[in-house]
Amino acid sequence: MKGMKELRKIFYTLSCFILLMFLIPGLASAKSIFEHQNITVPAGQTVDDVYVAGGDADVFGQVNGVVVVINGSLRLGSTANVKGVVIVVGGQVNQDPGAVLGDDVYNISLDNATQNSLLIGGGLVLGLWVVQLAGSLLMVLVPVLIRIIVKTKIAAFTDQYKRESIGRLLYIGFLSGLIITALSALLLVTVIGIPILILILLAVIVVVAAGITVMSFRLGEMFRGPTQSSDWVKVLIGASIITAFVNIPFIGWVVLCLVALVSLGIGTQWIFQKMKKKSKTI
Repeated sequence: MKGMKELRKIFYTLSCFILLMFLIPGLASAKSIFEHQNITVPAGQTVDDVYVAGGDADVFGQVNGVVVVINGSLRLGSTANVKGVVIVVGGQVNQDPGAVLGDDVYNISLDNATQNSLLIGGGLVLGLWVVQLAGSLLMVLVPVLIRIIVKTKIAAFTDQYKRESIGRLLYIGFLSGLIITALSALLLVTVIGIPILILILLAVIVVVAAGITVMSFRLGEMFRGPTQSSDWVKVLIGASIITAFVNIPFIGWVVLCLVALVSLGIGTQWIFQKMKKKSKTI
């Protein structure tokens, strides 16, 4: 609870500072933000808050609120009395003996190590966001393209699963996943098995994509408008709904696993049906 309280204090302080920069013309001007300006609160003087951007602050008096220094350093004299939070970003905090602080002090020094950490962390976050965006687009576009390109075959493939039990397909997909995982582990041991493993994984991707197309079409059929929609529109609606649930934090991973297993179950059952028909003709 204490940590959440501290985070709320920081968020409130920084939010107020940003709002002040945008709402007050004196703070929002380029001169006040980027030029080096020092502020001093002399001994015996009382102010509500202290906000400094691009300069240093010397506090010898009393501050009833917060002290925020961006891209500058803060000196707290022996007669200083700050009752609120002290936040210094991009500088140092120098506190003389006798200075009184009523709340916490947060000092973020933007040295080379910190900048590198921020860049690496920001790059990782941006990279994960790009990967998530690309995956979401693929989950929507691939089923639609499959429905459009192989319309006749995928339509016949979809019609086979009008009344198929989701639980049965999930069970088949789970068993198929275990078999594929065990087979992949065996193939990884030998160098010769790696090309075979790549082909198996590509086949699994195709099968899962076809299964997602079927699920998207069946899901899109549930949302009927005043006019009859095209098949690819139904797939688009269903794929968008599935993708939306997959992008929910934490729950999305469970949904993705369930979708993949059901899709794998659909593909596995279709393959066995094809093999059964061929054995009968022979």
